[in-house]
Amino acid sequence: MKKFYIILLSLLVCLCACAPMGSGQEAVTEDQTVWLNMNGEYPEAEIAAGQGQRARVIILIGQSNATGCSLTSYLAECVSAEQYAKYEAGYDSVRINYCLDDHKYTSGGAFVPVDLTCAAGEGCFGPELGMAEVLSGAYPDETVFILKYSMSGYSLHHHWLCDGARGSIYEAFLAFATTYLDALCDAGYDARVGAVCWMQGESDTTDFKAERYLANQTAFASYLREDLAPYAEQGGIYFIDAGISNSPYCEPAYPAINEAKVQFAALSELNLYFPTIEAGFTVHKEPAGEPDWGHYDAASELELGRLFGQYVVQSYQNR
Repeated sequence: MKKFYIILLSLLVCLCACAPMGSGQEAVTEDQTVWLNMNGEYPEAEIAAGQGQRARVIILIGQSNATGCSLTSYLAECVSAEQYAKYEAGYDSVRINYCLDDHKYTSGGAFVPVDLTCAAGEGCFGPELGMAEVLSGAYPDETVFILKYSMSGYSLHHHWLCDGARGSIYEAFLAFATTYLDALCDAGYDARVGAVCWMQGESDTTDFKAERYLANQTAFASYLREDLAPYAEQGGIYFIDAGISNSPYCEPAYPAINEAKVQFAALSELNLYFPTIEAGFTVHKEPAGEPDWGHYDAASELELGRLFGQYVVQSYQNR
């Protein structure tokens, strides 16, 4: 009975924190311009001196499955007790600075060890956990930095972009990223962005927005590479893109979104894509009897992060 109430409490916290895929947006017509009043101010970061140390920086952005709304209570059931203890203890060599849902959840400008607390409130975790598991193993003698910025329930078409140009979420994200990239450089790190990990598309699954997703993502990635060029890793910035699920929240146009992602990946060797439906990711199991169709089940969210991490490692091997 106690375990049931823990799961229920965790679910309520996450449901309050993570809106369904298409919610969080004001009612607009498909072709209406939208500009959100985003908070682009970020606190100063206290960072230990880098002394010229190379710093791999990975950017994690998107909507609620990037924010992290999967339940730690179910994660504890699908991994060993030893592994879960590692997740609780955190990965000191993989540090994350996060700002989620327009400052609703943040690390306060600090780079903190990736653990079970870097997502949408108590009882939830995000893809950074699987990423840290992979990256800590691949780079055991380095500190890897993750900059995580997300807006749950918002679209690429209306919100990250605005009439195809840099939109309000994009501008707020860019201020976040450059603030803390500059902070790393000022602390003496040779900080370079190697990859952007993109978990988004669920809120673009109307036919109107899906038809424009390829053009929008092409523009979006070009803005990222242009604006982050001063911090780019040698060989350029990889764009690592995850497919979206076939959840009822992603009807009717999830196939069109995923096809656009496949087409975008084919445009450049710096674009990488991996599917989630074909990988067996699920959204229908948790909580039992009343599944949260909008967000990945715990095992799938963990694997999402692991795949992002594996593709990050691959991107460095490709250079």
